[in-house]
Amino acid sequence: MLITTSHRPTRRTRSFGHDLEKVFPNSRYLTRGKKTLHDLLMEAYDMGYERLAIINVWKGNPLKITFIKVSPTDWGYLGYLYLHGIKLQREIGFKNVRPIREEMPFVITTAKRTGLDHVSFGRVFAELTGGIFVPRKNYSLQTIGDKYNTDILGVIERHPRGMAINFHRLDIDRENPVGPLISVKIWIMEDGRRWDYKESLGIKVRKD
Repeated sequence: MLITTSHRPTRRTRSFGHDLEKVFPNSRYLTRGKKTLHDLLMEAYDMGYERLAIINVWKGNPLKITFIKVSPTDWGYLGYLYLHGIKLQREIGFKNVRPIREEMPFVITTAKRTGLDHVSFGRVFAELTGGIFVPRKNYSLQTIGDKYNTDILGVIERHPRGMAINFHRLDIDRENPVGPLISVKIWIMEDGRRWDYKESLGIKVRKD
């Protein structure tokens, strides 16, 4: 996956992009500069990536991640994550995490004792990222990592305002997530599938 930002990103947004580079296998963070969307798609294709992720900013913080399928003839938007907030790796306590510059599966699963919404989002996140969704059941993360020969897992967790994605690097810490922690309030797929935490909780949205 090629990871970049909207134009004129903040320092925090750039740090978030670099954190994502460290939890998607063989991905790369690219400084946007003045590059157009067409420039980004062609660069991603030339580098052999099948996904492009663009982080958009609002009030200094990452607001949305847009996922795009990379192809010179059949590119297209896949979906969008709208965020409540993030917690960077350094804020979790992990500094100097190095990217994995080799091909290995990116596996998505859920935390234990989560609901059907979390499973649905796990499958969606796998579609967006080109990863593999694996039902958690009673397996440990280490067991899942060993089965799929990977050190990187994205875990869908509960969150007071929606749901969250946290990332584990088993080569660094077998018990604790390294981050970044991403709080998701809305996800929307280009084919019309969507989820909104307010709707899921029955919270009425005021329409002016």
